[in-house]
Amino acid sequence: MSNHIHALTKQVFTFVSELYAYGVREVVISPGSRSTPMAIAIEAHPKMKSWIHPDERSAAFFAMGLMKGSERPVAILCTSGSAAANYTPAISESQLSHLPLVVLTSDRPHELRGIGAPQAINQNNMFANFVQYQFDFPIAEGNDDEDYMTSTVKFQLQKASQYLYGPHRGPIHFNLPFREPLTPDVEKVEWLTSETKILPHYQKTTSLNEISSIVNKRKGIIIVGDMQHQDVDQILTFATIHDMPILADPLSQLRREHHPNVITTYDLLYRAGLEVEVDFIIRVGKPVISKKLNQWLKATDAFQILVQNNDYPDAFPIPPHVSYELSANDFFRQLSDATTVERKQWLQKWQSLEKHAQAEVKDYLRTATDEAVYVSNVLYKLTSQDALFVSNSMPIRDVDNLFMDCEAEVYANRGANGIDGVVSTALGMAVHKNITLLIGDLAFYHDMNGLLMSKLNDINLNIILLNNDGGGIFSYLPQKEAAESYFERLFGTPTGLNFEHTALLYDFAFDRFESIESFKYTELSKFGAHIYEIMTHREDNRKQHLKLYKKLSDIINVTL
Repeated sequence: MSNHIHALTKQVFTFVSELYAYGVREVVISPGSRSTPMAIAIEAHPKMKSWIHPDERSAAFFAMGLMKGSERPVAILCTSGSAAANYTPAISESQLSHLPLVVLTSDRPHELRGIGAPQAINQNNMFANFVQYQFDFPIAEGNDDEDYMTSTVKFQLQKASQYLYGPHRGPIHFNLPFREPLTPDVEKVEWLTSETKILPHYQKTTSLNEISSIVNKRKGIIIVGDMQHQDVDQILTFATIHDMPILADPLSQLRREHHPNVITTYDLLYRAGLEVEVDFIIRVGKPVISKKLNQWLKATDAFQILVQNNDYPDAFPIPPHVSYELSANDFFRQLSDATTVERKQWLQKWQSLEKHAQAEVKDYLRTATDEAVYVSNVLYKLTSQDALFVSNSMPIRDVDNLFMDCEAEVYANRGANGIDGVVSTALGMAVHKNITLLIGDLAFYHDMNGLLMSKLNDINLNIILLNNDGGGIFSYLPQKEAAESYFERLFGTPTGLNFEHTALLYDFAFDRFESIESFKYTELSKFGAHIYEIMTHREDNRKQHLKLYKKLSDIINVTL
């Protein structure tokens, strides 16, 4: 074995062994030549699971789904050049969602950079705006001290591991230049180890004395966003003992508990004109989906207490407020003795609003024919054993408004809130959970390449495709009225695609529905890959939603 091959093999086999030691169990590989050393090392590792995906953009989102489903860091690997640039959307989403994506980009050796060599771009620091840590590795040279390269690999992975766990969790990037020949010695598999390291544990404890006088006031609410898989039992215990209403985002998973203090209709109530004065607000986790609630949070003078296990940027840094970087359970456990004020009437007012609003929504759904009634029926079909992955734009907003009685888990990509990579993320989650994907036609079109993973790997997935032939959410924005003559071309963006052909291309079963009566009694498939296309109309959908908001404004006037 040449000195070069020996050094290359030692480098990549050590690298993959260290990835495993720090908790990486799955790697999504996009095939290419320059990534050969790492790809072979990953494939040769006896306990590492590899996934092959030829489209780098979809591959990175598939890895995000694997992370959401397994709650472990996942790595992605690609060749040099523009292949790496296609990772950018998923890396930016991972950063904002605090997901530990390990990005491995293969590169040309340093002497081929910046001289016009094929398939070479500047990959050093290329994701600087979106990663927590980055390092451009040296070349594994045959005449180098073997211990130097081994120690460099171990040191860099140890240094970066702090971003795979804990409050500053997020994506990391390693750029790996390789010189030809690129094939490591596959006979040296004994260099691949399956040892594990003691993973870092983070917990920051903070005295809550400074807010004890604030939380002893009567009019307080708890607002809970995406909890990133945290336990929530202490939130419910605290709210029960102290009669606190909880405005729970569907991504918080709190709505599944059907707790009497949980309020689900707040977005509809605020849309309908609800005005509330409160003394303090405890905000837990990430910002909620509801635009109306977020606007109210930005405008209110109430004292805001932020409780975040991860270091999320505050969307509304308006004083007076205070932040605590610790788990929700630890916060509410410490706070439990700090408040004794009587709040029964305050809670009952919220519960009365919730009861009336839910009744109006359910009455509306009895005769509705818009997308809301289909979304409601999808939620009805799901059980506590299911998980719903929801696309951005209108689907996530409908789920926010209609998730009342369902027991399924709900997930979405709410970091950058884009429609790219939704199919791939859902498929990655479907490896670990029973996933149903709810998605609109434009988001579906945007990631049709991602469907290949289901065909190649027999991944079960039900896709509920809401097809209103365009971007339905834009119908609710001022552009609809202010620029009506330009609206359809610039914002409506109809495509006229027949998605039955897509189903045939990727071996999905396919059904199309044009009425709620035909869909209502359809059972979702338990196995295999299935697309349920639902044909809807954008303008009719908008008008019926506005009708619901008007009904709710009437009950607010009566209830308050």
